[in-house]
Amino acid sequence: FEVCLLRSGTQSYRIGDTRLELTAGDMIVTRPGEAHGTGNEPENRGCLYWIQFANPSRKRPFLGLNLDTARKLVEPLRRLPHSLYHNCDILFGTFERLLASPEHALPAELAKASMQNLLLRLLLDILSLTTRDVQHACSAGVRRALHFLAQHYAESVTLARLAEASGVSESYLKAHFKREAGMTPMEHLMWHRIESAKRALRDTPTLITELAFQLGFATSQHFATAFKRLTGLTPRHYRHRTADSAKADERPVAD
Repeated sequence: FEVCLLRSGTQSYRIGDTRLELTAGDMIVTRPGEAHGTGNEPENRGCLYWIQFANPSRKRPFLGLNLDTARKLVEPLRRLPHSLYHNCDILFGTFERLLASPEHALPAELAKASMQNLLLRLLLDILSLTTRDVQHACSAGVRRALHFLAQHYAESVTLARLAEASGVSESYLKAHFKREAGMTPMEHLMWHRIESAKRALRDTPTLITELAFQLGFATSQHFATAFKRLTGLTPRHYRHRTADSAKADERPVAD
């Protein structure tokens, strides 16, 4: 099994034929044998927690549990209704504790037990998050703001305009939007613009300068700077890279 949790930034993933767009606080869970990865997408700037764990077996101890208990713990992950789960930032602290240096003052057996307990806590929290209704965890005002940004990202959007369209105050958006959506409203607006730019660069011959104006950027330089900040590539490099990858996919593969 594999769990990926995005702490900051954005990232595109594919699980099978499904494309998923992750923002801060999003988690994906994949099962053994399930094809997944970032595909042709570059790794965006951000922080990603990532962990794999194998199926429990008689030859492979699992977190100090007996085999029947370990299998009962893992089995629900096989039946998950979704692969993508939102608002999973409660896991950040456990991941950070796992990544911290172990306390050298502890005897080896206690250090091992401490690590097993943290991993068990992580797995139990993952199970809890995947069984609650996280798809509608945002408040109504934030959901309206998200919908407005998805529809109007190519326009000039100010916080005042977004608040009016969402039926909430600017102070409400400042207080709630980032906590619930994982980014500020303007960061989310920029994310929509860059994702739209990636699709256009990959699928159309639109000139980069023309694309910049279509997406609401004042200049092509501003567009190029924002694109590189979020993807690590210039728009031109991204277009060439995805074109080369598409050509490679078309070549016959030897048995």
